[in-house]
Amino acid sequence: MTTAEKPFVKARRKLVDARIQFLSQLAQFSKAELTQCAAGEDWTPIQIAHHLYIADGLILDGLQRVQQEDNPLVDLTEEAPRQTEAAEPPASLDAVMAGMAARREAIFEFLSQLSDEAWERPWRHKSKGQMKFYQLVNGIPDHEQTHTEQLKKIKAAMQS
Repeated sequence: MTTAEKPFVKARRKLVDARIQFLSQLAQFSKAELTQCAAGEDWTPIQIAHHLYIADGLILDGLQRVQQEDNPLVDLTEEAPRQTEAAEPPASLDAVMAGMAARREAIFEFLSQLSDEAWERPWRHKSKGQMKFYQLVNGIPDHEQTHTEQLKKIKAAMQS
């Protein structure tokens, strides 16, 4: 008899893998490189990490709204970059990493308490239209992968 994998278990695996990939790429930068902006980039590597910290907070709010409201409009594509731009520069990489870990743990704590049915709750995206809760969760590792690729490009630009 096969049992279907719980939505949280599947999501956690994707979230952990995406975070490991991001942190592995971030570890490629020297302390000095973390605060340097590569040609054609708007953010330094540490600002990108800070952006993920900010985005995780906004995502957790969005996840909670989908569970508490009927079919809410959730769109973070403009707010996370806006808040990143408006934020003070991070104090240190250690501070950013601690914040990232705490926010991700809060997301895990929230997701772990949801029933299987909760993963099907509807919400709306401004440009994509009607979606399900699990699609919002699946967007988290996709977003992180985008920034992992951005770090790879920055590192390559710094080496050339």
